[in-house]
Amino acid sequence: MTLTIFNKADDNDAFLTIDGQVGEPLMKNDRMECRISENSLHLIRPPKTMFFDVLRQKLKWGER
Repeated sequence: MTLTIFNKADDNDAFLTIDGQVGEPLMKNDRMECRISENSLHLIRPPKTMFFDVLRQKLKWGER
């Protein structure tokens, strides 16, 4: 399966940002494609670690 996106915005009016990294400016008619990989990845998460616990730690919520 492939998802294709065409940028119709004027040059430098749209940015592509992946996984929170620095955005890359797009030019008009740029094309982005996302495809399903043939490879899979199995992630291991500690049993008592929840999403908001990690977010709280990374964003330093509740710290002074």
